[in-house]
Amino acid sequence: MPTFSGLPEESVDGFMFAAKLFMQGKNIDYTSPANSGRVMAMLATNLRGDAASWYHTRVAIDHRPKCKQTGKIDDYVAQFRRLTAQVREMSQLDQIDHFCEGLKAETRKEVSYLQCKTLSEAISHAQAFERTHFSLGKTHDSHTRRPITENVPEPMDITAVNSPEISKGMCRQHNLCFYCKASGHRIRDCSKKPQGNGPAQRM
Repeated sequence: MPTFSGLPEESVDGFMFAAKLFMQGKNIDYTSPANSGRVMAMLATNLRGDAASWYHTRVAIDHRPKCKQTGKIDDYVAQFRRLTAQVREMSQLDQIDHFCEGLKAETRKEVSYLQCKTLSEAISHAQAFERTHFSLGKTHDSHTRRPITENVPEPMDITAVNSPEISKGMCRQHNLCFYCKASGHRIRDCSKKPQGNGPAQRM
């Protein structure tokens, strides 16, 4: 089985071609999904030097606990740093990719768009975005949400106003009788209205 170290003079294609020939000689069908685990193990055990270090890092990244933001951005950053410290030789780009992967959707979209070059830069942008947008959003909501009853007119205190001073407009607005200015009935049903043909005197 050939080996591969990732040196400039080595060829990945050449390594893969030699590995396929070796497996064919061992009657191993490297195209079968059933043999994928065995084939991967054979290739990995023949990596050397930088190539082996790269593979070990990828395995450590893939098997480390997944980090997802479920609350405040600062809590997520602290958790992500703890998990990242467990993986040695993790590149800046890998750190940024995995950091963005665990962010909330809106924050992830913003930080990914900025194409940060370092993890510290990505963290700073994520913190600034959340503190600006989500904090202001909560403050805005608290100011814009009003009680439903705020615009509802308060019942009119009829006793505080002399009946003759109450206009027809006020009677319509407060559903009052045009004659006695009391609520609960119309002028045609008013018991205080004089009966007969005599002139009616409003209160």
